Amino acid sequence: MALTIQQQRAKYALERVQDLANKLKADEQKEFISYASGLPAMIHMNGLGQAMAFCQLKAKDRASYLQLYQLVSDWLCQSGQPYQSKSNVLEGITQCDQAHYQLAQAEALVLMSWVKKFAKAFLAED
Repeated sequence: MALTIQQQRAKYALERVQDLANKLKADEQKEFISYASGLPAMIHMNGLGQAMAFCQLKAKDRASYLQLYQLVSDWLCQSGQPYQSKSNVLEGITQCDQAHYQLAQAEALVLMSWVKKFAKAFLAED
């Protein structure tokens, strides 16, 4: 039985967040929850490109930003997604047309709703 796209998103988000529970230290998990909660607003205000560039910039100092960037990038660059032929989300944003960008932005926002829920459920909060 094939999974719906919503089920695929949920499965992906759950697997990635559970993996982070083993990878990140408790303080990094708290940061991830905070950053994941704020990313949708950042995407709405600044666009997907600016938000992902910001995450990539901050990834130099914070493992949580790197994990967040990688989570979104991996989803948007897999088969069936707007940037499926690209190696990362920033490459897709800079090399694809506006229609792909709008699809990717909408997809990132829907994915993040799952990521936020699972992060709060499975990562160390307080």
